[in-house]
Amino acid sequence: MRKLLVTVLALLVLVGCENSKPIESDGAIGFASQYGRALIEGVEGLQQQELKLFGTYTLDGHTARIFDAERLFYNTTAETPCWDYNNTQYWISKASYNFCAVCPYEAPCTFSDAEGRVVLGNYEATTGGPDLLYASAQRNLAENEDFSTVHLNFRHACAALQFNIINASNATLIDVRNIRLVGLHNVGSFHFGANGSAQWILSETVLNELSQAFGGSCTLPDNGLPVNLDVRHPLYDVGTILVLPQTIYKTDVTLHLEYKKQGDAEYAIRNIQLGRLASPSVPTEWKSGEKYEYNLTITDNTITTEVRVVDWIDHYVDL
Repeated sequence: MRKLLVTVLALLVLVGCENSKPIESDGAIGFASQYGRALIEGVEGLQQQELKLFGTYTLDGHTARIFDAERLFYNTTAETPCWDYNNTQYWISKASYNFCAVCPYEAPCTFSDAEGRVVLGNYEATTGGPDLLYASAQRNLAENEDFSTVHLNFRHACAALQFNIINASNATLIDVRNIRLVGLHNVGSFHFGANGSAQWILSETVLNELSQAFGGSCTLPDNGLPVNLDVRHPLYDVGTILVLPQTIYKTDVTLHLEYKKQGDAEYAIRNIQLGRLASPSVPTEWKSGEKYEYNLTITDNTITTEVRVVDWIDHYVDL
């Protein structure tokens, strides 16, 4: 499965493709990509994904859907490659519009007329799978007859963690095993609206079993670990682990790991409570769109942990 971690600010805009035919003066609502930035595996990035779009318009007190889980795809066969869809819609003068979009398309979400928001239920994080992105926009043509591009500014719905192991002892680190992150909420529902409001509602259950598939692994070089190494997800071989936004201050969120240095008779077992680290810079919660880097330094007798918030962007990509 191709893995994708797309941006805090991947940018789409609503414009007409070259083959769009406007009706009267209002014009067709279409999609095209301009410039964005993304954390992805290849230069194709977001263009290889299919996006899910919801949209409504309101006119004279009546509200109707114009996009209902519409599938957006990057059309490389168009005269000018662009985002496209099969159910062409056109701007209506004096109407007001709400747009919401989700990536990837397979995310199990629906539009709630009662809430006027997109609802994604029973989402499971910490899988190492595709990033969950959301975007929203509004346009009121009654106030301004503006048929120009509508920007959809995609944001991360989840938070991200990265764990780095640093060997500062006098001996070579020869093995690290049984890396597990436990005590955290792993399932929740996500609600967001066209006005930019967003909310996670977490399940009451927490991930507590060390036998759970979620965790990390390290493959050490043959001569051990004299330098630092990032923890990889065991199922997907990625260094960035997605988690649901949640409070961790004074909770039982714990990183478990075991390691052995050259000359050690047994493995050292460590349980690091991430919400109880003795440092004023330790975050009290994991927030949507933020990435947290935990540096675990192994010394001769113990292990210390430092954490910092880092940019969730790898490099710039021309979409």
